[in-house]
Amino acid sequence: MIENISISVREIIEFVLRSGDIKTVFLSSARAVDGIRIHKEVQKKYKKKYEKYESEVQISRCNNIDNTVLEIAGRVDGIILDGDIPIIDEIKSVTIDMDGIHENYNLMHWAQGKMYAYMYMEEHKLDEIIVQISYCNIKSKEIKCFKKHYSIDELRKFYNEVLDGYMAFASLVGEYKKKRSGSIETLEFPFDGYRDNQRKLMKGVYKMVTDGEKMFARAPTGTGKTIATIFPTVKSIVKKDKKIFYLTAKTIGREVAKDTVNILKDNGLILKSIVITAKDKICLHEEKRCDGDYCPYAKGHYDRINDALLDILEDEDSYDMEKIMEYSQKHMVCPYEFSLDISLYCDLIICDYNYAFDPGAMLRRYFSDEISDEVKTKNNYVFLVDEAHNLVDRSREMYSAKISKKMVLDLKKKIKGKDKKLYKYYDELNKHLIDKRKEMETCKSLVFERYDDKVEELVRGIIHRTEKVFYSLSDWEHKDSLLEAYFDLYDFIKKLQLYDDSYVTYYEKSRDEVILKVFCLNPRTNLMSYTKNASSVVFFSATLSPMDYFMNLLGGDENSYYFDALSPFEQEKLCLITHQGISTRYKDRENSYGDIVETIFKAVKHKKGNYLVFFPSYKYMEDVWEILIEEYDEEDMDIVKQEKGLNEQEKEEFLNRFDENNEKTMLAMSVLGGIFGEGIDLKGEKLSGVIIVGVGLPMICLERDLIKNHYDKDSDKGFKYSYVYPGFNKVLQAVGRVIRTNDDTGIAVLIDDRFAYSNYRRIFPQEWTHMRYCRNSSEVGRSIEKFWSSV
Repeated sequence: MIENISISVREIIEFVLRSGDIKTVFLSSARAVDGIRIHKEVQKKYKKKYEKYESEVQISRCNNIDNTVLEIAGRVDGIILDGDIPIIDEIKSVTIDMDGIHENYNLMHWAQGKMYAYMYMEEHKLDEIIVQISYCNIKSKEIKCFKKHYSIDELRKFYNEVLDGYMAFASLVGEYKKKRSGSIETLEFPFDGYRDNQRKLMKGVYKMVTDGEKMFARAPTGTGKTIATIFPTVKSIVKKDKKIFYLTAKTIGREVAKDTVNILKDNGLILKSIVITAKDKICLHEEKRCDGDYCPYAKGHYDRINDALLDILEDEDSYDMEKIMEYSQKHMVCPYEFSLDISLYCDLIICDYNYAFDPGAMLRRYFSDEISDEVKTKNNYVFLVDEAHNLVDRSREMYSAKISKKMVLDLKKKIKGKDKKLYKYYDELNKHLIDKRKEMETCKSLVFERYDDKVEELVRGIIHRTEKVFYSLSDWEHKDSLLEAYFDLYDFIKKLQLYDDSYVTYYEKSRDEVILKVFCLNPRTNLMSYTKNASSVVFFSATLSPMDYFMNLLGGDENSYYFDALSPFEQEKLCLITHQGISTRYKDRENSYGDIVETIFKAVKHKKGNYLVFFPSYKYMEDVWEILIEEYDEEDMDIVKQEKGLNEQEKEEFLNRFDENNEKTMLAMSVLGGIFGEGIDLKGEKLSGVIIVGVGLPMICLERDLIKNHYDKDSDKGFKYSYVYPGFNKVLQAVGRVIRTNDDTGIAVLIDDRFAYSNYRRIFPQEWTHMRYCRNSSEVGRSIEKFWSSV
């Protein structure tokens, strides 16, 4: 069986010929902001200069290596055909003065051009060719060119040397793919039978993935949605090679996905899979500066990385943080960069949303703007977006950016005396923010439909000037602060490039501080753009409800499919009650404390167990907590509350209180939508019920009101989109903590009269048809007593 492997010209050159240290990479990152624009400008000039000029020419060549076909492909920036000898032109944007650009400025540029040239010569049966590197300064637009003449024999020798450098990896990949495909063909579903709706979901996912479609799925807790999305997607690899990106919002989601893949591997699956861990978490060096001048793992990283890769790829198929750190220490390589290189050889990558959707953090080797749409489609990526209800707010933040006056003033003071031009840029930006603060003497914020062009000019000035002077400040004590500010401002420029009518710009003051923010009101357009990097996308969650709301904001259209499943658990397992006799509106809160305390007590007194009580705010929670501990003796129940800012150990200690062998009832009070509102799994007697105070409306604030106003322009959904639906999703998540398995029983009490209103009842999930409405705490108590008696 012949296996096919595809790699780009740039990838194979960078892989085979790389050497030396990891250095601070902000310069190349910044050039990416303007790189595409510069390429187009140079190509436009050359089209006028030369009669026969072709731009963006796709080129590829297949190479037979044992039983593997290695396809090398890429895009030539330009081909000049005016003379007797064709010229292969590579365009490179630079930020340094052109005086610093010489013929051998970057040998990797020549290597890339030589690969393109040889492939073009073979395709057109040529004996000689010219390679040209065109350097263009981003700011001055000055162009400087260098040319070299090559024969077919020279370039064939170079090309084969590059192939030889990649041979071991190509053979390894080819052999692995044979074993992988065979294991997938014989792989069976790892559990006895299917849960309700699970098989339907799996069939839907398989069809969407093989047909290259977009799907939205609401799969309630117990559906087994993780295995139901991963299993059919893995099975589809046999039909056509795919790289699967399993995208999550939180660490727990990544752990569940990893465990699910391991279950499949225990049942015979051979598959290379990796969990991408954030750079700060996986870094092995105390100083956490990814630069060979400071970190021993970055020093000489590229001299050792290919040996490290060959070692781990030959010995392992599962790559998590611990395994990557183990091999990183063995070979003295940067674990984060190591993990990204490993991912190139994996069929399944488990990572955070931002690696696929955030323009500042996305995995550029897969989703860079420099990669053509044709190549992206050919790569055949699949996005499995877990807990997709979280993506709405996460994506709003991904596509927004801000500038703090405090940061600007701090850098202005630090840079004074170091560089006059950079100081001037920071000074002008600081003055601009002072002027806006003066305009806010009688208000707290200013909102504009368009950002100020002057701000963009100043920020770009800071970026380019920082690039120019950064390395000359090697011994400066504030170099790290300058670099951090640089990245923040670079992110700001990246978000300005996305700016359209779904954005606003606002200034907000707090005492002397001023925040300037470009705020994404509606992430739909941006998400549609970034999901185009995948051939198919499946958004799924237990609480993807209301479906039309999520399909709208996450980029669905008339061609998208949706799947809405019923809960696989019997309704009788969950006692679901609304106390409609209490208002938790802000104006009524103080008057509600006594009734809420009484309702809580009557809800939990009929069964000893552990209960979570969710509140809309810390203030509300603490006020009720004080009354509870006064009125109910600690001998009768333990009453604990979530403290602010818990670290991982404190969070674990809080969850450990949910012991099924507790001698008395425990009330654990928490904030709705917080760290205990979703993503925790308290099965069996660890949790007997939840009590939810309020409808979960987000706090009224400038950004929520801006979202409301945006949607009110075209419909009457502004309040629903900005407040009601995000709040109700927190309620759904909290209720979902109760029934986790077929053996669980429990109660869920919703306290707020608005839950009885038609606008809320219309968005209740299908499995809530047995909701019981009570007018007072006594009715709540009697209903719960009857429920426990029956089960």
